[in-house]
Amino acid sequence: MAPLSKEQFEAQRQASKMKIIVVALELFSKKGFINTSINDIAKTANISKGLMYNYFESKDVLLEECLKMVLEGVVGGIQAATQIKNPEERLEFLIRTSFDMLKENPHIWKMFVSLSLQLDKESASYRILNEYWSQLFKNAVSIFKEMGYEDYEERAFRYGAMMDGLAMQYILLGEENILFDKTLQGAINIYCYNK
Repeated sequence: MAPLSKEQFEAQRQASKMKIIVVALELFSKKGFINTSINDIAKTANISKGLMYNYFESKDVLLEECLKMVLEGVVGGIQAATQIKNPEERLEFLIRTSFDMLKENPHIWKMFVSLSLQLDKESASYRILNEYWSQLFKNAVSIFKEMGYEDYEERAFRYGAMMDGLAMQYILLGEENILFDKTLQGAINIYCYNK
């Protein structure tokens, strides 16, 4: 067998790295970050523990990479909203997109909530999550200000609390146990169209 070209080697390396990230996300979301070991990840990914450390120097660094990967997709949804000029329609788009993502991957969002409460505030992973939550809040403040509210910051806090509460109910109780669609539409009516 011929040796791999530099491009083939790099592609294989990136595929292995991605496999580790996907497995880690799955295990972190099911077992929790603290209860997932490097051995668990290596075994599930069907690779050696040594190879794991070849890609990630620690479980914390692996978590950072997982968070960055997932949040890149979320940020893409937020950026898509910037194309919508009407602030009410932009906010509705953000609300619906947020909950579509939640419905697609509830275990990932459960992990985010859990990590937000568990991580050391000095860790890089905490800073990544905190920056994400801060950006969401700043975005909401900007939208409510653009909508003409004088209490735009207070409104953004209330909106954030509603989003957090509805997401938490969905994560804990499941869609079948709450009036999710009606509640979501009610929130859209209140926050986007002041009905």
